[in-house]
Amino acid sequence: MRKMWKKVLTAGLCVVTMAMLLTGCGSDGAAGGQNQGSTDSGTGGTTASAADGETVHLKIATCVAPPNNMDKIVEQANEILREKLNITIEVVPLAFDSSKYNLLLTTGNDVDLIYTATWAKFQTNALDGAYLPLKELIRKEVPKLWSSIPEDSWKKCEIDGEIYNIPSTSDDLLEIGFTYREDLRKKYNLPEITDVASMEAYFKGIQENESTMVACSDRGGRINEMFQILNGWYAMSNDLAYDLKGDQGVVVYSKTDSFKQGVETARKWVENGWIDSDIISTDVDSAGQFLSGKYASTISYATGESFNLIYSPALVSNPDWEIKMVNFGAMGQRVLQKHPMHTAFGMPKASPHPVEALKFMLELRTNEELYQLLDCGILGEDYEVADSGNYKSLNSAQHPAFTKEGLGLTGFYYSVPELSLKPEHYEYVADVYQTMEPFVVDNTIMGFPADDTAVKAEVTAVNQLISQYLNPLINGMVDDTDAGIEDLNKRLDEAGIEKIHETILMQANDYMAVIQGE
Repeated sequence: MRKMWKKVLTAGLCVVTMAMLLTGCGSDGAAGGQNQGSTDSGTGGTTASAADGETVHLKIATCVAPPNNMDKIVEQANEILREKLNITIEVVPLAFDSSKYNLLLTTGNDVDLIYTATWAKFQTNALDGAYLPLKELIRKEVPKLWSSIPEDSWKKCEIDGEIYNIPSTSDDLLEIGFTYREDLRKKYNLPEITDVASMEAYFKGIQENESTMVACSDRGGRINEMFQILNGWYAMSNDLAYDLKGDQGVVVYSKTDSFKQGVETARKWVENGWIDSDIISTDVDSAGQFLSGKYASTISYATGESFNLIYSPALVSNPDWEIKMVNFGAMGQRVLQKHPMHTAFGMPKASPHPVEALKFMLELRTNEELYQLLDCGILGEDYEVADSGNYKSLNSAQHPAFTKEGLGLTGFYYSVPELSLKPEHYEYVADVYQTMEPFVVDNTIMGFPADDTAVKAEVTAVNQLISQYLNPLINGMVDDTDAGIEDLNKRLDEAGIEKIHETILMQANDYMAVIQGE
């Protein structure tokens, strides 16, 4: 069984040996002392050296809000890091503020490490030269970091033959699923949930027997995502999708039968009153309103939302409920592992201390005490270890404590599964994963660095049409779905969607051939 801690579902494979623990600043061998205190155009400037006796201070930008107990946790981490590496760290929480992120990325501002993500335009920024090239730097200065990560993960993170992030070796699986009240399904003798038809039978049963409940919360576009997953499509930008089930490569998704299914189903659910009229808003608190009893089900982002925000709280607030999740990846028999580039860390090109930053990343990957401190907080103050050996949070209204992964340095943000404590009640996650694991397919395409520079005008025009015409369709807001789809595709053709398609299709085919060694 895979180990995992969830914020969103994802997976990659990691082999790390505890024998790699650093014992000091020279523990990387002769290579570890090179370029110290010198100027190197490949490392972004002059670097201070821990070997010179001066403690090097690293700034690490993460995409979280400042968590409870942050200063105390970092202080304890710095005690470990001073002894091991003669460095200290400062965490700069950006709270997912893209403006602050882009400013730090472009100006440097003394940031040594910065959070990266494929959904935060990592590949585009890398192609634009925003990040420091790392391949030779790691191999020369911190070779143990390279050897601690599988070669396949490094290969999947290559962009034009270079590396710009330290791969995350997460064992997460990426998909969304259907979270619902199994106790209500049993109470009203409804069919087991195995497909869309049985989901709809559940909706009908809820509508007939629970007059105060809304059958499902969609929160905008998730029905569309459901059909993408069920039919084996990986969603890309600009209305493009990649074929995971065959050899079509990149297609214009709005021209597929799968898109039509999603649009028609969304409209049907709206007309039948199975989802409420707020679905076009992404601000609906699906989890909170599920727990309040408003919704009988949600289309949830993997176990992160289903487990953390619904199942675990319900054990306390509604212990008589039985909550279950059916994953669409398992239902459609195609599941994507989390790509090692999906969420990770890189360095702004002007990173002041790149070698020390890489040594910190190696220590994070191999030092269980450090990892669990930065992941879980202070034992006995922020968390405790349950009799099962699992993590148990001590956070409560009476005792606001640090919550797992709150620094944005571990878990979903950068995963080392071998060092992570599993959450309490982990069996819920394990059961979902067990249904998904037989259907894992290749995830190489998730690292594809699409370059739309040559079709910028077309991209701008297409994205305006997506907002104006596509989004209402996938949210069930268009009465005549056939006419709506026909009108959308006609407008997309006029805006140049096929030019974008041809450009990205050619790039994707070349990329897959190189990465897969064809």
